[in-house]
Amino acid sequence: MIDTREELTVALHEAAELEHGLMIQYLFPALSMKKRLDEELSAPQQRCARSWQATILRVAVEEMGHLGTVCNVLASIGEGPHFDRPNFPQRSGYYPFDFDLVPFSDEALYRMLVFELPQGEPLPPPPRMPESQRATTESVRAFAAAPDPLTYDYVGELYGEIADGFRRIDEGELFIGPRSAQVDNRWSVDLDLRRVVDRSSALAAIEDIVVDGEGSPTGRDSSHYGRFARIRQEYEESGSFAAARPVVVNPRTRLLRDAPTGGTLLVEERTRRAAELFNGAYGCVLLMLEHFFGSTSETPEQRAVLRASASQMMSVAIRPLAEVLTELPAVGPESPATAGAPFEIYDRESVSPFPSARWTILLERLQAVIDEAMSLGEDLPRVAAIGDTVRFLRRNLAEVAG
Repeated sequence: MIDTREELTVALHEAAELEHGLMIQYLFPALSMKKRLDEELSAPQQRCARSWQATILRVAVEEMGHLGTVCNVLASIGEGPHFDRPNFPQRSGYYPFDFDLVPFSDEALYRMLVFELPQGEPLPPPPRMPESQRATTESVRAFAAAPDPLTYDYVGELYGEIADGFRRIDEGELFIGPRSAQVDNRWSVDLDLRRVVDRSSALAAIEDIVVDGEGSPTGRDSSHYGRFARIRQEYEESGSFAAARPVVVNPRTRLLRDAPTGGTLLVEERTRRAAELFNGAYGCVLLMLEHFFGSTSETPEQRAVLRASASQMMSVAIRPLAEVLTELPAVGPESPATAGAPFEIYDRESVSPFPSARWTILLERLQAVIDEAMSLGEDLPRVAAIGDTVRFLRRNLAEVAG
């Protein structure tokens, strides 16, 4: 039972990590999909792949909005944003279900449905593939209990516990955070961010997140669950063709303490460097988001540039680098398997408490991404173009840096 600020904070941190993890597990299969007719796609199959990718990417954007709303909820009770999470793969014990990076397939669609499963809804049919071909021995074991003090079997159930906490804790004592710390919806894409100022707005924000994922009894078709169910049906009706590139499960550049086993180590040097570059760009995005959501000392102009730069990095660096990786060999030229975006976090991204240092650190990190992109770009021209674009974004940030 959640009845203290500390317990509520722990639950909201769990919710933030769930939203972050789900967002990436949707981005990964979407960005693994084939794009060209010369990849053994017919024209109708290409149209299907594009449509499914667009739908999944839109859901990933909405998960980012949920993560932003959770950060607003944290700010309302006096806590900072939370963009941390464990690396992939994650087995049972941290979450109620396993987290893996799986390319687009019936298994990936099954996982998406399980993640968004409404309470009372029966489990979808299991993936139509031999057990030996699944990502893990126990792929998406349906719901093990999370460790105390949080026990839940559905994402919506976790949010139900959080909502009950807001009902129990005295409203006059709970909402102590400055309203200026909360973030609005002025992004390049609609994130549907919700501001939270009291109990009723907190409960409304939580309800919005749950309805987006599970759907309401009258509007489930437009929910994440409804959209994923529709894609899975269309995929089956299309013959379950090979819509994804031969991307490995859980690509990784090294073994990490919070994910010491599993996954596919990228041993081809150029591929590993490209994956590390991706991780560097992804780390910069997390740093920008931590800076933007967690700081109230920056000017409106500085905050506007941070917001724009974080959004632009996702489209001009994260997405194209992920696509480049899906066409690079994962384990060597003798294997057809290709890499994918690892989304690895080498160290927790945290903004410096010293305002004058924040900008210097961010600019240094971006310069490292630019330098490596230009070096790799000698062999991979698209990567050099990405470096040029990031250089432009860095220049904009440098102009407003304190």
